[in-house]
Order: sequence, then structure tokens, then C-alpha cells
Amino acid sequence: MIAPAEVHHAVPQCLLRLQDAALNGRGAPGNDGVEAHVEFTLECERWRVPVTIARSDLQALVEASTVVLVKEKHRLLHASDFARWGARGGRETVRRYGSSWMALIALKRWGRVGAEELDAARVLR
Repeated sequence: MIAPAEVHHAVPQCLLRLQDAALNGRGAPGNDGVEAHVEFTLECERWRVPVTIARSDLQALVEASTVVLVKEKHRLLHASDFARWGARGGRETVRRYGSSWMALIALKRWGRVGAEELDAARVLR
């Protein structure tokens, strides 16, 4: 049996979205994009990418860094990234779906509810 594979970017795709947000001033309400710029700068430093990189150059860098890895190895490489990335999108997800849905997903992850309960809650939404 062939192990499932996933595409990995040594230079993460999130840099493209963060750069767009920083350049367009799309930060949290009330901060005029300052938070978006800081987040982009920190991620650039983390991945050793120049903050002043042009969009087209960044896109080429991300595409050139693509490799296919076995799923488990890919997940291990990003183990420390998931919390940071989840916090970035998690606030929007909580706003969109509500805290009760997020709590139910956590209970599923911890094995306290099964897929049936999750499916039932999804139908009710």
C-alpha cells in the first residue's frame, strides 16, 4: 500500500496572504493594518524571506519550494506551526461558526463524542 502524500512548501503559502493583508492594510479593525504588517514581518523572519520581497518574487519562491512528502512526515514538519496558524484563522472560524461548534470539535478530537454527534450537530446548523 502506498502511503498518502501531501504537498509541502518549504516557503509557506501563508506568506502570500500575509503580504497581501499587510500591503492592503487589512488588519484587525482599528489598527490600520499594523498588526497585519507585523505578522508578515515576523513570518518573513521565521522563514528567512526578505520583508521587502516583491509579490511576484515571493510567489516564485513559494512555488519553487514545493515538494511532495509522506503525510506523516509533512505533519511532523509543521507540528510547531499548527498552533500559530490555527490562532490566525481560528478567530475567524469561531466568529463564523460559533464557540459551541468549536467546543464540539474539541470534544470529538478528545474522543468524548463520536462522528454521529458531530454529523447531527452539523445538520442542525
